[in-house]
Amino acid sequence: MFGDGGRRETKEFPPTLSCEVPGVDAPEWVAEHRPAVESLLHEHGAVLLRGLRVQDADTFQAVAGSLVGTLYGDYGDLPHEKDADRVYKSTPYPNHQSILFHHESSHMPQWPSRQFFCCVQPSAEGGCTPIVDGREVYAALPEDIRERFETAGIRYVRNFVEGLDVGWQEMFGTDDRDEVVRRCAAQDVECEWLPNGTLRTTQWAPAVIRHPRSGEPVFFNQLFLHHTACLEPSVRELLVSLFGENEADFPRSACYGDGTPIPADTVELLRGLYDSLAHRFTWQKGDVVVIDNMLVSHGRDPFEGERKIMVAMGDMVTRGELSKGPVAV
Repeated sequence: MFGDGGRRETKEFPPTLSCEVPGVDAPEWVAEHRPAVESLLHEHGAVLLRGLRVQDADTFQAVAGSLVGTLYGDYGDLPHEKDADRVYKSTPYPNHQSILFHHESSHMPQWPSRQFFCCVQPSAEGGCTPIVDGREVYAALPEDIRERFETAGIRYVRNFVEGLDVGWQEMFGTDDRDEVVRRCAAQDVECEWLPNGTLRTTQWAPAVIRHPRSGEPVFFNQLFLHHTACLEPSVRELLVSLFGENEADFPRSACYGDGTPIPADTVELLRGLYDSLAHRFTWQKGDVVVIDNMLVSHGRDPFEGERKIMVAMGDMVTRGELSKGPVAV
C-alpha cells in the first residue's frame, strides 16, 4: 500500500498511483498524495493517477489545482472546455495523423512546468499519449548535434494564416493589432503584419535547458511541430501550391537560432531517437496523467473511434527566470 487508500506501481512507465477507495473525493485524495506525486515526477517526469474516475471539467480542474499553485487560463493554442476557464480541449488534429513530440509552449517566452491530461473517453483503437524523457534525448544525441543546438538554439517563424492554424485573435485573446504588437515587444518576439493581413511572429528559444530543480540538461523544444521536414508530403505539396517554395511563408517553420537551416537528416535522426525512447500506456476512462513539462515531451498517436482528453496546465515558468540563475544553458 502507498499512503492511505492508494497503491504505487513503478514497474510500468509512467509509474502509477492507484486509488482503491470507492467514491473518494478525487481532489482531496490527490492533495493528500501530493508529496508522492512530486517525488515520482522528480524521478520519472510523469505520473498516472488511476481509479479516481474523473469525468467532468470541474473535478479535473480541482484535481490539477491541488498539485500546483496556479492554473493557467490564457492559453491561446487550445480551445477551452465549455464553461471551464482553466481546462482545455486537446489539440483538434486529424484522427489519422500523429501529433509529434513536443514540450508544451517550449518555443514561447513562458511555458507550464506542470501539464495534466484527463481521459473522458478512450478511443476504440490507438490514441496513446506517448511520452519521452528529454534528459534521455540529450544524453543520446551525437555530440556535434547536441552542441549545435546548445549553442544556437532554435528560431521559430509562425504565420497565423486563417483556416490553417489557430487565428491570431484566438492566440492573443484580442482583436486589437496594436495590443498584439505591444505584447510581442514585451516578450522579445518580433512581429509584423504582412500585406495580406497575416500576422508573422519570429522568436528565438533555447533548444536545451537545465531543469530548475535538478540542474539536469534537457532537450526541450518544439522542433517537430515547426520544422517543415516533419510535414507529410501531401501537406507540403499543398503549402507549396499556396505559398511557394519559401518555407518562411509556411504557417510554421524553424531553423537554428543564427538563421542557418536545420538539415532534414538531423530532424529525421531526432525523430528516430524519440521513437526509440517513447513510452506508451493504454488510457482508461477517468485516468489523469501529470507530467513535468520541463522533463518530458508528449505526443499523440493516431486513433479510431471517439476520443476525448481534457488538458490543464499550471505553475508557469518564464525564460527570464531561467536566465537569472545557473540553471540556464
